[in-house]
Order: sequence, then C-alpha cells, then structure tokens
Amino acid sequence: MRNNRKAEIVVHITKPMSLLEVTDSKRKVIFLNIVVICTATSMMSTALATAIPSISEALHISDSLTQWLTSGYMLVMGIMMPASAFFVKRFPTKILYTSTVLVFVAGMLIDLFANDFTTLMFGRVLQAAANGILMSMAQVVLLTIYVKERHGTVLGWYGLSMSAAPIIAPTIAGVMINAFGWRGAFYIPLIIAVISLAITLVSMVDIVDVSKIPFDVLSFVTCALMFGGLTLGISGITTYGIASPVTYAPLLVGVLGAAAFVYRQLRLDRPFLELRLFRTRQFTLSVVCGMLYYVVVMGYSLLMPVCYQKCFGCDPATAGFFILPSALFCAVMSPIAGKLYDSHGIRKPMTVNMLFCLIACIGVTLVGVDMNVLVLVVLGSVIGISGCMVMPMTTWGVNSVEAKHRPDATALINSLRTVAGALGMSVVMGIVTMVAGDRVPTNVATMDGMHMAFALMAAISVVLIVLTLFARSANDPVKKKA
Repeated sequence: MRNNRKAEIVVHITKPMSLLEVTDSKRKVIFLNIVVICTATSMMSTALATAIPSISEALHISDSLTQWLTSGYMLVMGIMMPASAFFVKRFPTKILYTSTVLVFVAGMLIDLFANDFTTLMFGRVLQAAANGILMSMAQVVLLTIYVKERHGTVLGWYGLSMSAAPIIAPTIAGVMINAFGWRGAFYIPLIIAVISLAITLVSMVDIVDVSKIPFDVLSFVTCALMFGGLTLGISGITTYGIASPVTYAPLLVGVLGAAAFVYRQLRLDRPFLELRLFRTRQFTLSVVCGMLYYVVVMGYSLLMPVCYQKCFGCDPATAGFFILPSALFCAVMSPIAGKLYDSHGIRKPMTVNMLFCLIACIGVTLVGVDMNVLVLVVLGSVIGISGCMVMPMTTWGVNSVEAKHRPDATALINSLRTVAGALGMSVVMGIVTMVAGDRVPTNVATMDGMHMAFALMAAISVVLIVLTLFARSANDPVKKKA
C-alpha cells in the first residue's frame, strides 16, 4: 500500500486559465494551431503507405518489413497515449506542447536523412511518441476551452486533421515521391510542423490543471509490454503461424503485461490510467466500437495505395490521386458528422455510416484486375468517407464520464483505438501477403489477398452495426440534456 500513499501526494504547481479567461480570439488561435500540427502528425501516420514499394526497393527490404514504418508508428502511438494522461496532468500546457512538437520535428529530420531501415524506424518512433501525446492532449485542451454543448461541432472540425489528413496523405506523398523520391513524403509535413512550432511559441497558454504527481514507471512498463506484445504477437499469426515462437512469445508477454497492468491500476487510489471508467457501459461500448472502427479506417488507408500500384500498375502519384476523392468527401463530412452528433447522438449517424461502408467493402471483394480501376476508386471513396466519424465517436466516449476524468478517458480511447489500428494494419497486410504468396501473375494473386482482407473489413462493419444499435439515444449527452 506504499504506492497508494505515494500516489496521494498531489501538490498543485500552477493555476491554468479558466474557460472564461480564454478569450474568443485566443481560443480560435489555439484551435487553429492544434489543427495545423495534428494535420502534420496525422499525415505521417499513413503517408508512407504510398512509399512502401519505393522504400522496399531503395533499402532492399521486403514490403512486410517496410509496412512496419506505418503499423509500428501506430503501435508506438498506442503505447504513448496512456502516458499522455500523466503528462497532461503533470506539466504546464505550453511547455509540454512545445517540447512534443520539437520531438516530432526531430524525428522528421532523422528520417529525411536516413539511409537504412533502423535509422528510419528510429525517426518514426520519435514521431509516433510525439503524436501519441499531441493527439490526446489536443482533445483535452479543446474539450476544456469549449462548452460541452459545442464539443461535437468543435471536434468535428478538428476531425478534419484527424480523419482527412491520413487519407489525403498518400495522395500528397505520391506526388512528392514521384518528384523527389521516397524522402519527398516528409517534406510537406515537416514544413507544417515548423509553422505550428512558431505559432505555439507565441499563442499557447497553460489551460489544463497541473499537479505534481509521481510517474508510475512500473505501470508504464507493464502497459508497454501489454500493447507491444499483443500487437507483435497478433501480427505474427498471419506471417509465421500461431505455433511459431515469433508469434506465441510476444503474445504471452502481452497477456502477462495486460494482467499485471490491470491488477496494478485497480489497486492504486490514483492509477496511472483510470480503468474503472470501464464500469460505465456507454464508455466501454464507445471504446470497443472505436477499436473495431479504426481497423477498417486504417486498413483501407494502408491497402488501397498498395492495391492501385500492385494490382493495377499505377505509379505512386496516380495511386495517391485515386485516394483523393475519399479524403475530400471525408473533409466535407467531418464537421457535418460533428453537428449530427450534437443534434442526434451517435446511434443514427454511425449506423448509416457503417451500412455504406459494409456495402462498399463487399463491392471491393467483387472487383477484378480486368475491371475499370475507377470502380475501385468509387468503392474506396465510400469506405474512406467513414473516417468522418472518428471524432464523434471520441466525443461520445469522453462525454460519458465526469470532466475530471477526461484526460484518462481520452488517453484510453485514443490508445486502444490506435493499437487496434496497428493490429488491423498488420493483419490485413499479412492476409494479403499470405494469400498472394509466390503465385503468378502477381497482380491477380495480390488482388485475391485484397478480396480476403476487405471481406474481413466487411465482417467488422457488420459487428459495428450491431453494437451501435445498443447506443441508446437516451444515453447520449444532447438527448440526456434535452
């Protein structure tokens, strides 16, 4: 119980600005800055999907290894997000925000000059660690400086960076890769990040209540073992099989890490991450739906550029261009989805959204390499639009708990969702690789793998439709208020 007593020592070290003290102009600048940096960090979560063939050829490595530059990025984000709750509550907003942006820029510069996979992966780890903190921190800040009645709309606009950027990134990256090689994928996000850093230095203020609380190293380590072990183990199933030590050893580590982490959190009076929030039915449902939902969103973002290039012979720029319609539709729909959440709750918008996604995923399983590629573009665009629901789902979960638990709720939602996305990306790419094998012609074999992967995504869409039906309107924040 010594840990419990230690955790209770909380000394407030700074007094943040209250909601009323943050002027409208200051609020708009902070919002704009958050959108700017999260656009850059979100772009880097999928920008390298278009560059997978180019990087594999340049560094003489396999596509399966190269895709870890994307799925590994998501994994590190998922590991860092639980820690973000501590950082947000421990350090002043401006100092934490500025430092995190600097780490992200450093990671970008390392990758820009990398000549081998190890160095490239190290830079990606720095970027992902920064993104993991920024993503959760940004949502906490926005939910703090805006009144609850505007949360859905505000996060809907913020969702432009979180949902549209990962989808449009392959398009921009494809053009830059054609012009400058695979390193071109880093140019635009780096410029955006530097601009955000300049805005941060002159505009960010301390907003979140900060306390001097100890960092629970044991909780962080067990959390990392849980997320890392489960992700590596599950991704190894499709590549090495369940009987391989490469698969079951990480799985065992992940399961033991999860047991140790959960046990410790439930024994601490002030846990590293408040798992007791899962006692709230609506919050639990939102987390489960968010995890499954992100598998579909990130699976689409990873597979479509590869499909256009390997199945239809497109170059990176063309493949990226074919992703563009879904990004534009998602950008338009994200604020609308936020307003629909404020007025109707999560149930109806999410159900309709996943119905369209289900139909489109089934459609992709029927596309052959001899068909017009524009058919795939249309179907892929419908799937991509589903990204507009990321922020309404986050708002749904965060607003189901008390305001004091927002950092923990945001960290839990983002970390579990992101790790699910990393797992999904590894699994769907593993399915494509496993089904295609060494068969020829390669384009037909790869398309067969795509069919299986999108069939899995269609099945997940069905599960989501069923789960969303249990999100009763009476439990939604706006309906409850009314």
